[in-house]
Order: sequence, then structure tokens, then C-alpha cells
Amino acid sequence: MGDILVKFFGDYHMHTTYSDGRGTVEEMVVAAAQSGLAEMGIADHGPANIGTGVKNEKVFIQIKEELRALQSNNPGIRTYIGVESNILNTKGDLDVSREIIEQLDYLLVGLHPYIRPRRINEAGWIINNQAVWLFPPLKSKVINNNTKALTEAIYKYDVRAITHPGLKMPIDIPEVAKACLKCDTAWEINAGHRFPDYHEVIEAARCGVDFIVNSDAHFPKTVGRLDYGGSVLEKAGIPSERVKNAIDCEE
Repeated sequence: MGDILVKFFGDYHMHTTYSDGRGTVEEMVVAAAQSGLAEMGIADHGPANIGTGVKNEKVFIQIKEELRALQSNNPGIRTYIGVESNILNTKGDLDVSREIIEQLDYLLVGLHPYIRPRRINEAGWIINNQAVWLFPPLKSKVINNNTKALTEAIYKYDVRAITHPGLKMPIDIPEVAKACLKCDTAWEINAGHRFPDYHEVIEAARCGVDFIVNSDAHFPKTVGRLDYGGSVLEKAGIPSERVKNAIDCEE
């Protein structure tokens, strides 16, 4: 593994007070500009997150309008609006409609353990992800279901990146990575959660997938803090050409 020194120009996964973040849209934009980023994107949680999601999907259009108004006062940074949408079932359905998604700049999708199912028959998949820690024999079934849910979402939607893949909800890394490669979906290295580690990144990289490093910032002070991602890329030997938001330091 050689020394891979990269510079990140964008951070596209952060949350505001519209979901479970502690900074307003304006505070996050200002923080991103002050951190030296050239680009930033807000991707609040979809409405299915229990206690942490937006109140309804129309909030994303409101955030989009706020960002548009703020852009003229912050010409040094490009602002984008996305969503971190929840996968609701093993069919890969999301908690944000296509009508809303099409009005946003990008779509992130992720598996989260505490979501509100749309139907009773979808609750079992969610419950099993909690029960697996008490009943290890469930692990194989849980991994299969999580993998199916994630890959189906990747095939069904135009997904820019999958967020913190495998965090608290285990997956089959090669299977998910193959879907990402086929659909040009990036594999997120999440600096906020310090996840995944470089061993998992190496496993995904073997399948040819590209990566993106995001902060998952919930506070203005953590916007653009991507050093963990740089360290993982270096340990895994991943060049900047395979990272959507990085360039070599000398460039």
C-alpha cells in the first residue's frame, strides 16, 4: 500500500435542524465555505426515520429554496440539495417519492435500524435487525434481506451513493459492491461514524466500486471533517481517481 494523499473538494452528506442536525441550512453552508470546500450538499433524513427524519417529504423542496437564496451570498461554494432516503423493505422501496427525488440534485440511500414501516408485513425485516444481536442464528437471514433491500434500491433508483453501508445492519459486501459498480453508485466512507474500516473498503474495492467520503455532519463544526476518510483510503491503497470527491494533493 503506497502513500495516497488526497484533498477533498466536496461534502455531500450532512443534516440540518429539519431532521436531526443541530445547525440551520445557513449555518451549514457558512461552515462548509469556511472549511475550504468548493461544494457542499445537504441530505437530511427521509421521513421514515423515527424521531430523526423530516416531518414530510415536501421539506426537501423548502431546503432547496433556502439553498438557492443562500447561494448568491456565498459565491465561493456550490450548494446542492439531496436526501438520505430510507429503504423500507426488501423490494428496495424508498420513503421519498420519485416526484420529489426528481426535483433534487442527488439521491443517497441507506439502511437505518429505526424506521417506521409503511405496512405491518414489512415490520419483520426491521425487527429481525434488532433481534439478530440477541439471536445470532438470524444473522444469515438478516444479511440476505439487508443485501436484497440495498441492491434492489440501487437497481430501482438513480442512487448517487449508499450511506455507511453495513453500519448496524450487516450486508454481503461483494454483492452490494457489484450492484454499485453496475449502476455507477458510490460506496460511502463515513467520516462521522468512522465507518467502514479499511478492511471492508478493500473488500468492496476488489469488486471495482468507486468511493465517496462524507462527514455525515450533524453540527456546523464537523462539516468538511473528512480526515478519517483520507486515512482509510491511504491504508486501503485507493487512488483519488476512484474517489468521487477527491483529487491528489498536488493537483
